Amino acid sequence: MLLQSLVGKGKKGDLYADLLGSATGLFLASFLWVHMLFVATILFGTTIFNYVPHILDATYISYFGIAMVIFAILLHLVMAGRRIPTRFQEQRIVWQHARRLGHRDTWLWVLQIITGMTILILASIHIFIVLWGWPIDAATSAGRIQDRLIWLYLILLPVGELHAGIGVYRLFVKWGWIERDQVRKVLNIVTLTIVGLGMAALMVFYFLISAEGAL
Repeated sequence: MLLQSLVGKGKKGDLYADLLGSATGLFLASFLWVHMLFVATILFGTTIFNYVPHILDATYISYFGIAMVIFAILLHLVMAGRRIPTRFQEQRIVWQHARRLGHRDTWLWVLQIITGMTILILASIHIFIVLWGWPIDAATSAGRIQDRLIWLYLILLPVGELHAGIGVYRLFVKWGWIERDQVRKVLNIVTLTIVGLGMAALMVFYFLISAEGAL
């Protein structure tokens, strides 16, 4: 009912749902990459890291952006999630077909579903923790790592980047924008780079806390 009220019925409704799912997915992937680049500024010191959220808060970009991201997540969940098999029988059929076909893109779709469900849980925890401890600064960010939440981010980081990379890949292939081998190579580089920067940032937070006790 909610989906029909948003996009309508029939083939046009399916097309609008696909477009909204693609648009929100591309927006969220872009946000995730930019967000991780901001987080990686900790590699250049706490002063630069603190300067970024200060500017975003002073210009109200962060408050508007948070609302947009949460809305995009919910809309993407509805639009892209409509094709996810929810019944056990459907899930078993998908798994059997994936094993029988042995096609890489089919397995990527299965992996995207698994990572998507994982992100839904972990990202919800992350957003709640960040908003609860607002505003963002190096001390509060490092404090989360000190409070043993590093395990949350060690899982969320690669899972989130993998989901984003697969989603953008399938999006480009689906709409025929770029040849699949070319886009796969580019996205592999982007994903590995972002994960590497994220892991390095986590280690900086962890060892700053370990060495100094607090920032």
